[in-house]
Amino acid sequence: MGAYLSSPITEKEVVTGRSSHFHYGISSHQGWRKTQEDAHIAEALTDEHHLFAVLDGHGGAEVAKFVATYLPQELKSLDHFQQGKLAESLITAFHRMDQMMLSEEGRPRLDALRPPKIESRSGLSGSAREDAFATLRKIMAINEQSTDNLPAKPSEPDGPLSEEDTSSQAGCTAVVALVTKKVVVVANAGDSRAVLSRGKKAIPLFHDHKPSHVTERERIVAAGGFVSEIGGICRVNGNLSLSRAIGDLRYKTNTELDPAAQIITAEPDIKAIELIEEDDFMVLACDGIWDVLENQEVVDFIHERLGEKTPDQIASELLDHCLASDPRESRGKGCDNMTCCIVQFKQQPGSTA
Repeated sequence: MGAYLSSPITEKEVVTGRSSHFHYGISSHQGWRKTQEDAHIAEALTDEHHLFAVLDGHGGAEVAKFVATYLPQELKSLDHFQQGKLAESLITAFHRMDQMMLSEEGRPRLDALRPPKIESRSGLSGSAREDAFATLRKIMAINEQSTDNLPAKPSEPDGPLSEEDTSSQAGCTAVVALVTKKVVVVANAGDSRAVLSRGKKAIPLFHDHKPSHVTERERIVAAGGFVSEIGGICRVNGNLSLSRAIGDLRYKTNTELDPAAQIITAEPDIKAIELIEEDDFMVLACDGIWDVLENQEVVDFIHERLGEKTPDQIASELLDHCLASDPRESRGKGCDNMTCCIVQFKQQPGSTA
């Protein structure tokens, strides 16, 4: 079936937990795709700060896995985080992931996360690859100080159309939430999505980062890239169907530009939400979910089950609901890797642990 398996892999990776002021659940499955490139984070950074993330990989799983492994501790170590500057710390941490992947210490760690078959398919010679990484490291070294002080068609694959896969081509979208008792700070780069349920109404926190958007296209062109339409989908340099991501290092090689101004940038949009009584839950999910259901449909689906089931159970049911029965009939919708994280801010009557 081409890009798809003959039958979907529906076994779920499930994470659940709670604190004094929220209850969360994450569910993820591979679905019809031949590989699982999603990753996620659910970790307490301090007694008061909990980190959640959905990471949707493309061009390989290694960048999503790298971010899932290293983002929590890197974020926690930043001066901005320790000073309570949560928005600034998230922006810095996103760019730090690129810097770490380019470092002498980080690059072998990234390589270790790549399946062997991808290594064998690389179209770059050893010397060419070293030259490419040297250029990328130069950019990050030039801009390292500036990143320390930074201010605060859906069914199509996001990743490269090229058959080559190297560490400079793999990337991941990232939607990340820092949750405290009274405030949630969310960062987003790419086309995964964060939606808040406030009084049962879906409140999207960001717009998807797509090359069809005027401001995204302007940055891409100014950085020396181009946007072309292929099969009705706008793509960056004929490949990526999104315009911001962690990784995708080959699009970040202009030494005259800051990291935020590169063809593809890890610069996230930031939203800080002061929680109120009407805030029921927040859902983070990759585009495999949003390709199938609208924001309000997802919120309604969750609300219908909150009184009887836990967030992880609801997330698993949502994945099954979105899964296509036949890729040929759905034209690709419901066939992607799927990951959903639900953070319930207040306990519903009758909900169970």
